Amino acid sequence: KLQFLYFIDPERTTSPIIQMPNDLHSETLSVVSDKPYLDGDGKAAPGERVLQMIYGCGHILNDLCAASWFSYMIVFFERVACLGHVEAGALVLIGQVVDAITTPIVGIGCDKSAAHATDEPGSGVYKRLPWHLGGSILVVLSFPYLFIEDTQYTFGHGQTEVFVWYAIFVSLFQIGWATTQISHLAMIPDLAAGDAARRSSLNATRYAATVLSTVAVYCVAWGLLSSNMGDDSSSDAPTDSDDPNSGLTRANHIEFRILATAIVITGTLLSLVIFHGGMRSKLRECEHLRNDELTSPRVKSKSSNTAKIWLSNRKFYGVALMYMCTRLIVNITQSYLALYLLDTLHMARTAIATAPLVLYASSLIGTLITTRIHKKIGVTLTYGVALIGCIAASGGLYAVSEDRSWLVYPCVSVFGCFSALLMISCLSCVAGLIGELPGSAFVYGIFSFTDKLSSGAAIMVIQSVSLGNRLIVGAFPLAVSVVAVVAVVFTRMCKPPSPEDFAVYSKIENSDESDEDNDIINAVSDSSLNS
Repeated sequence: KLQFLYFIDPERTTSPIIQMPNDLHSETLSVVSDKPYLDGDGKAAPGERVLQMIYGCGHILNDLCAASWFSYMIVFFERVACLGHVEAGALVLIGQVVDAITTPIVGIGCDKSAAHATDEPGSGVYKRLPWHLGGSILVVLSFPYLFIEDTQYTFGHGQTEVFVWYAIFVSLFQIGWATTQISHLAMIPDLAAGDAARRSSLNATRYAATVLSTVAVYCVAWGLLSSNMGDDSSSDAPTDSDDPNSGLTRANHIEFRILATAIVITGTLLSLVIFHGGMRSKLRECEHLRNDELTSPRVKSKSSNTAKIWLSNRKFYGVALMYMCTRLIVNITQSYLALYLLDTLHMARTAIATAPLVLYASSLIGTLITTRIHKKIGVTLTYGVALIGCIAASGGLYAVSEDRSWLVYPCVSVFGCFSALLMISCLSCVAGLIGELPGSAFVYGIFSFTDKLSSGAAIMVIQSVSLGNRLIVGAFPLAVSVVAVVAVVFTRMCKPPSPEDFAVYSKIENSDESDEDNDIINAVSDSSLNS
């Protein structure tokens, strides 16, 4: 019993009291591992890999919708729904503000649910699943109506009624999207159980699912926009929409409707059926979660002022600013890339699918190498390298001329690879800030609040002052990167909150069996010291 206790949790015993022979030491280590989620080769055990893949499926519905939202909503509102620049920007701003308000509210509620977790392995994840389920259902019910045929022409409504129609469903969609996002992110600390490598692996898996989902959306969009599905029902004469080399028109609403339907069906299968079914069945089968009570005791807060403690920490604000800048670089580039291709470079409408497809396909490279780079040079330095890469790619987009528009593709491929490094490194910094401390959903909620509010405000300003698309995709990331560097330097100078700030305690200190084990160890310790 002493051998077992020593090798699973050496910090609970005094090192001089147990001196194991070398042969016994190696034999015991082969039976009891300090990382039971790894196999003998140091790789993720089969059960751990399955759990991580199931976890990655949980955000696919959001990822599919987000790819369409950021890439096509502005161009859809302006070209297909025939709204003005200001109205299109206002709709995006409304969605982002609703999302920003929802995220901290959901974060607080999700943390309150997780606070009632029991000793059952994975109980914290179970408590967050209803939030994820409710948000996903709301997304499924609201998202298709964002790409429905324009009511201004179908039902004879005016532009004001059309704006209100979209505003209602944009708000409902963003409430569901934010609820799903925060509850899914908040599961990472529960599943990682304090292990940095597992935390990075979960973030990489989540981002890989995001990339694959986005690539799938662009592949389907490419196929639809390349086909001749223009609204020619009213006339036998060909329209501009029948030519893949033309721009977008109102007649292209059919392609977007089919795209939205495919997104909802696929996302429902993966994020509702597979994720919830798999999580509920696989959590109890993972050895590392069964042993968490011994190897990594859950840290709980005795204080009801968890939010106040987080808000009083300076590093919290530094990482929040860093997260906001990262999301701004990715979101604004993704939102205005389609308009840049159509209006500035006058490329074919299929380019709004092929260029983002190349961007996110190259993101897979960044996703695959992130963990290795983190191990070699660290998360912070990786983030800095990724910033430089994104700035270089944005500069390339700024310099591309209309007669050499093919240079867009190497530029977006570089941006995709480094933006993946940037995003995963930033998420790893956020997860590292939280660690085993309480209030993970609150932290993610506040960070997402800054992200959504800043993105919506930036888009509204851009739409109002009519900045050139070349300037947006070329110079905007550079300006935001300067702020990101300041945030990184500030973060490095600050300390995160400590467990003592939350008046934490460990369950293992309160268990009867642990008291009995400590009595045995103390008795042996006294005997060995007397000898």
